[in-house]
Amino acid sequence: MSAICFRCIEDEYLKEIILNKGDIQECTLCEREDGKAFTHDDLAVLIAPIIEEHFKQGEDVKKFGEDDSEWWEQEGDPLAEHIQEVIGQYLGFEDEIVSALEDNEGYDPRDGDGRFFDSSCNFVSIPTRPYRYLEEWNYALDELKHRRRFFSTAANSLFTELFDGVETRRAWAKHNVQENVVWELPEASELFRARTCHSSNSIRDAFTDPFKNVGPPPAQKARAGRMNAEGVPVFYGSLDTDTCLAEIRPALGTDTTVIKLRTTKPLRLLDFGRLEKSFKSLSYFQSDFTAQCEKGAFLRRLQRLISQPIVQGREAEYIITQTMTEYLAHVYRPNFDGILFQSVQRSRGTNIVIFPDAEGSFPIAYIDDSIVLYTTRSIEYSHDKREVGLTEDGVYFYDFYEEDEW
Repeated sequence: MSAICFRCIEDEYLKEIILNKGDIQECTLCEREDGKAFTHDDLAVLIAPIIEEHFKQGEDVKKFGEDDSEWWEQEGDPLAEHIQEVIGQYLGFEDEIVSALEDNEGYDPRDGDGRFFDSSCNFVSIPTRPYRYLEEWNYALDELKHRRRFFSTAANSLFTELFDGVETRRAWAKHNVQENVVWELPEASELFRARTCHSSNSIRDAFTDPFKNVGPPPAQKARAGRMNAEGVPVFYGSLDTDTCLAEIRPALGTDTTVIKLRTTKPLRLLDFGRLEKSFKSLSYFQSDFTAQCEKGAFLRRLQRLISQPIVQGREAEYIITQTMTEYLAHVYRPNFDGILFQSVQRSRGTNIVIFPDAEGSFPIAYIDDSIVLYTTRSIEYSHDKREVGLTEDGVYFYDFYEEDEW
C-alpha cells in the first residue's frame, strides 16, 4: 500500500493534517518507517470533497483538423494531474488515489446518474466567482449614498477584509518575473499633469506659474473626483504625456497645458494594475481556501471597478472609491502615499493618485521649463458591446462575469 509521510509533504497545511491524523507506517517516497503518514486511501478520503467543490468533468468540444476532419474531444486533463495540483507535488502513486476515489464513491449504475470520479474522464477547474464581495461592495456604496455617509461600518468592514494581506500578493511581469503589488516609486521619478485652458488668460497664467495653475489645486478649490471628496485635494497625474492628455478628454480645438514634475521622496504605492494580474500562494487544505480565492478574484477585478467612467449625473457613484482611497491613505497600516491604476482613456497608460501629507502638501516639485501647450486636432473612440439585464433591483451587466476575466 502506497503512503507518504509528513516529512515528504511540501504543503504545510497538508503536513499538519498528516501529523495530527496520520499513522506510523513506511513512506513510499523516503522509505522511512518512523513517521506519521497517509496512505493513498487516506488521501482519497481527504481530497474527495476538495475535488468535488473545485473541479468538474470537462465538456465534449468539437475539434477540426487541417484536412477539414472533425472529431469530439473532452476538454481538461486527467484526474491524476489534478490530484498533483491539489496536493502540490508529484507522488508517483496518483493512479492509486484515483482508484480509491472511484471505489469510495459508491457508484451504482442503477441510480441513473453518471460516475463523478472516473479515470476515463478529463476534469477542469471551476472558475471562482466573487459574488459575495461584489454584493458587499454594492451594499457599502448604497449605505454611503443613502444611510451613513460618514463612519460607514459596511465600508470599513469591506476594505479591512479586502486589503488584509495585500502586501503579500505578487504579479507576473514580462519574462516570468514576479513583482510586488505594493512597491516604492523612487525619489525624482517623473510624473505628468494636464489642465485645459479655455482662454488666452488661462494660458498666460499657466505659463506664468505652472505649478500653481496646472499642479494640484488648493483645498478650497478641490472639486469632488473619482478619488477625493470635495475640499480634500489629491494629486491626479499620469506616467506619460499622452495618457495625461487622454485623461483630460479635451474637446476638438481645446488647448491643454501639460507640466512635468518629479517626486521629492520615495512613494509607497498600491498598484492596481499589478493587482489585476496578482496571485497569492494558497493551499487547497487551508480552511479559508475558497474565501481567499473569492477575494483574489475580486481584487483582480477591482481596477476595472475603480477606473470605469461615471455617467454625468451619477457622480455619487464616486463615493465608494473616495472612501476606499481615504481608507488606504489614513486607516490602513502602514499608510499608502498613493495608488496606480491603468487608464481607461488610453490603452497601456498608467495614472497615479498621490495623497497629501498631514500638512496638506504633496511630495512633488515642478521641473523648470517643462510646461507644454497642446491643441486637440482629432479624437479616436473605441466601443464594446455590453449585455444588459433588468431586474427589480436595477441593471446588471453580464460582461462583468465573463469567464475569461477570472
